[in-house]
Amino acid sequence: METMNSDLSGRTFALETLGCKVNQYESSYFLETLKEAGCTNAPFHERVDIYIVHSCAVTEKAGFQTRQLLRRARRTNPSALVVVAGCYAQLEGDRIVRERLATHILGNPGKFNLLASLGEPAGFEAPWRSTRESGDIRRDFEMLPVSCMHTGRTRAMLKIQDGCDSLCSYCVVPQVRGKSRSLPLGAVFTQMERLVEAGYEEIVLTGIHLGQWGRDLDTACTLSGLLRDMDMHRHPARVRLSSLEPMEIDSGLIGIMSGSSWICPHFHIPLQSGDSEILKRMRRPYSAARYSELVRQIHAVLPEAAIGADVLTGFPGETETQFGNTLDLLERLPVGYLHVFPFSPRPGTPAATLQGQIQGPELRRRAQILRDLGRMKRREFRQRFVGKRLEVLVETSREQRFWEGLSTNYINVRIRDEKNDLRPGIRVMAEITGFRGENLEGKPVSDPFRT
Repeated sequence: METMNSDLSGRTFALETLGCKVNQYESSYFLETLKEAGCTNAPFHERVDIYIVHSCAVTEKAGFQTRQLLRRARRTNPSALVVVAGCYAQLEGDRIVRERLATHILGNPGKFNLLASLGEPAGFEAPWRSTRESGDIRRDFEMLPVSCMHTGRTRAMLKIQDGCDSLCSYCVVPQVRGKSRSLPLGAVFTQMERLVEAGYEEIVLTGIHLGQWGRDLDTACTLSGLLRDMDMHRHPARVRLSSLEPMEIDSGLIGIMSGSSWICPHFHIPLQSGDSEILKRMRRPYSAARYSELVRQIHAVLPEAAIGADVLTGFPGETETQFGNTLDLLERLPVGYLHVFPFSPRPGTPAATLQGQIQGPELRRRAQILRDLGRMKRREFRQRFVGKRLEVLVETSREQRFWEGLSTNYINVRIRDEKNDLRPGIRVMAEITGFRGENLEGKPVSDPFRT
């Protein structure tokens, strides 16, 4: 196996990212760091000098996909350096070594030392590192230039929290991400200013457990308080929140979001199960009734808000009646989309050893029923806006005189550019005229603007 010296200039690399928005955000570090070192990026299926798989461990499928990508890299170029980084590297480093899948194994803190690691001797028998330390979110941010924070040319992600203090019985995240850590208030505003100066029109506040932001700081803060402080420091970009747990959304947060036009009316609220007994066994600190009450409260105050939900089906011992309770609850609630996850046992979690594991065709059947419901909910939600106006952030051009963008309430909109004055990174008010496939179609009713 080749040893890569510290001079990476002229090398080629390929990067594949699995999992959550935080992983996507952190992958920008790999991309920018290697480019600054003189490397050239290429598609993962091509023959390159360095392959990087930024892994996910939340589901068994994500672990399988990680191993599959590593094997593909080995086949494509047996002499390449193969790096597996992130959560699966943290959880299953020993297995990766046994199966000789990667030359470099970097856990979550270690992955930010990518260049130094690549400069060390490599080989399938070489020592590997997958440290169990949590890492310092402030240090991570100091290492990331603004160009590392983008989701494209128009929206930027800003990770303000990492780790999780919850102990859900099925979840491996606390094992691989460590305890909750928050980016200090001053650093949040510094990063916001950098992103605004760089011209981004939307900033997505993200974290592994975003609602826990501020609790670990010397002066305890809350997400609602952060948003109120942002409201006093008005800036031209709109802000979107990533996933929030049900118990962390209160009337104060709903109030600040409903009273602030710069905060996107979009809530992603994990449900996991609509049966209260299953929720207890999952160690989720709310009931199905409380979840229902919260969603209806949000809908009453912000009727045009997008409300999405994570649903985990097939939890051990889940009966047909309990599955039906989840289905009934979601059918009745004004949710706009679903993310469906079949249960898969994760190493080291209490749920992995529970009796009554649901597998095979039955698990697939339940997941498919929920996905079908999610498609119906998504179309029903979007149908409500035909004939109305939505603010859209223009992102990409698909064909001549047509652009695609994202509305404040998380709807993909295809816009006809009659005046030929649209471009990525601007916002426009669009009148929605109908559907094109799964997405809405519209036309501008105002000149492009920046608030």
